[in-house]
Amino acid sequence: MSTNPLSDAVEPDLQTVFDVLTNKQCRTVLRSLDSPMSAREIAATCRLPRSTVYRKLEQMVDAGLLDKVDSTRDATQYCLGFDEVVVSYESKGLDVSVNTEPRSASDQLSELWTDVRTDEPTVE
Repeated sequence: MSTNPLSDAVEPDLQTVFDVLTNKQCRTVLRSLDSPMSAREIAATCRLPRSTVYRKLEQMVDAGLLDKVDSTRDATQYCLGFDEVVVSYESKGLDVSVNTEPRSASDQLSELWTDVRTDEPTVE
C-alpha cells in the first residue's frame, strides 16, 4: 500500500480510513490544519468540544491521516500526515492507500524512538 518500508505494520485498513473521511467533524479538522496545531487550538478553530477533538484526533492518527508532531511547547501538536488518499478496485475488492511524502528510515526510527521514550514510566 505505502512506499514507506516501516509502515506495513501500521497501515490503516479501508474501513478505518472511510470512517474518518465520512465523518463531518473529522473533515472539519482536516480542513483546518494548514499548520501544526494543538488539540486546544483545533477545538477553538473548529468550534468543537475538546473531548470530541481528542477522540477524533486519535481516530485520524490511527487512519494515517494525521501525525503527532514533537513540540517545544507542552501540548502535542497535530499536522496532516498524507498527501493523498487513493481508493482502488482490485480483484479482491476495494483497497485504500494513504500516501505521504517518503521519509527516510532514519527519520522514521527517530520518531518511533521518541514515541517509545515518551511512553516510558519515569523512575524517581
